[in-house]
Amino acid sequence: MHWLDTHIPPAARLIFVLLLTMLHPAAQSADGPEVINLQLRWHHQFQFAGYYAALEQGYYREAGLDVRIHEGQPGRTPVTEVLAGRAQYGEANSELLYQRLKGAPLVALAVIFQHSPSVLLTRRDSNLRSPQDLVGKRVMMIGDITDADLHTMFLNEGIEPDQLVIQPSSYDVNDLISGRTDAFNAYLTNEPFTLLKQGIAYQLIEPINYGIDFYSDILFTTEEEIRRHPERARAFREASLKGWRYAMDHPDEIIDLLLSKYQVEKSRAHLTYEAETMRQLILPKLVEIGHMNPGRWQHMADTFVKVGMLDEDYDLSGFLYGSDEHARLLQLQRVLSIAVAVAGVLALLALTFYLFYRRLRREIVRREEAEAKIRELAFYDNLTGLPNRNLFYDRVELAIAEARRDKTGFALGFIDLDGFKTINDNYGHVIGDRLLREIAQRLRQTVRASDTVARFGGDEFVVLLRDIKRREDAEHLMTVLQKAVRQPFRLGGLELRISASIGIALFPEDDQDIKNLLSHADAAMYHGKKSGKDQLVFSQDINAMS
Repeated sequence: MHWLDTHIPPAARLIFVLLLTMLHPAAQSADGPEVINLQLRWHHQFQFAGYYAALEQGYYREAGLDVRIHEGQPGRTPVTEVLAGRAQYGEANSELLYQRLKGAPLVALAVIFQHSPSVLLTRRDSNLRSPQDLVGKRVMMIGDITDADLHTMFLNEGIEPDQLVIQPSSYDVNDLISGRTDAFNAYLTNEPFTLLKQGIAYQLIEPINYGIDFYSDILFTTEEEIRRHPERARAFREASLKGWRYAMDHPDEIIDLLLSKYQVEKSRAHLTYEAETMRQLILPKLVEIGHMNPGRWQHMADTFVKVGMLDEDYDLSGFLYGSDEHARLLQLQRVLSIAVAVAGVLALLALTFYLFYRRLRREIVRREEAEAKIRELAFYDNLTGLPNRNLFYDRVELAIAEARRDKTGFALGFIDLDGFKTINDNYGHVIGDRLLREIAQRLRQTVRASDTVARFGGDEFVVLLRDIKRREDAEHLMTVLQKAVRQPFRLGGLELRISASIGIALFPEDDQDIKNLLSHADAAMYHGKKSGKDQLVFSQDINAMS
């Protein structure tokens, strides 16, 4: 039920609807619904669930639109299709912003994914774990600005394209499995499932862990479409977002539709994995689907400038389509203008405006709170609640400054769980995730209040031990952590046991640079795992042996 139905008297609603009808005639003409073409980025899959829902639930038809949804394929990008006029609407990634700032007359209508699913996949046994590790390696990418967030990640890390062996993407993750490439451009929602199903351990290199957090799956059109058909653009956007809200509430129904009508080749389990992973990127319970933050777009553009992809004198004006609330407010303003000439209804329309204003103010407050929550998520791991890589780097920078000032030291520990993959494979990801949360809580409770435990991803954790004056102090505290992990975990009637291999680097003895310290600790940890696991190894010791 719409809010007008519950807050406005029947007479006022009737007048309001009549005036809206005068202002905005129905989109459907006497000749039937308008044919609209929507270009997707790739083949039919759950990634585009909202558009299928809008079509099947009749939301497009109710808006007077006959929508045709077109699959994507290599060589056919939504931006190209829309600019060429072969489609009126499309869905793109951050390349949309880049093309706009290069002069293309594109307009962002709504953001579906608050965080980008674009990542690079490597095999765990390749030991390629960061952008720096890929220098001189074979990296599959689409090869143009369609991979904007991946290109930006490399440039932000000081890695130029000619330092990589870039291969045109085959769109087939089997090329990574078979060794025909070292790193494969993938979606969090898709290719990892294939590797999990085949029991292949993998490593994710995610732009968000290197300061690149872009919007993704952005619904867009052109300035000409909005100028010539403003009502069609508004109706298409609203029907599409209504479809997305339905799809998020009824994922199993959309999966049935994909399998029965669209003959998607993915299995039900694969589509379910895709739907669940998408929910963590869309954040439908936290952020209204379609919401766009102008400040976030500004930051994305500034990032392009920072890495040398754009000049500083860019202009974002006209790129963002007005929000739903803004559009409704303008609509009410027009209604009130007409109401001046309609004697006797002015008071009722004023009441309507007042109630809408109150609702709009509440929405602004809610969105401000949601934005604050998103900023919090940028520094904490979604699964465990521990600090993530960004916050951990900040804490280490502070520790370096304090250690230099106080002429003391600190220790970094790189922790990798022994046998976690076996537990995860035998009991499933639900038990595996619960175990990671329990381990995170135990680590957090074991360290001192001044220390920091963070999760880097998978079953890898790092710990910062401040104010370490002697090697023995670090060894004692790390041993306590190991003992805490060894204690049995009881989950869902199971008693699980696990151990941890820990590599330790000391500041300033081993190095005075964050990345080098972590690299030393990581190398020490791997040395311990090769020596029998459940080991505590100092970087100094393996350096002394070499």
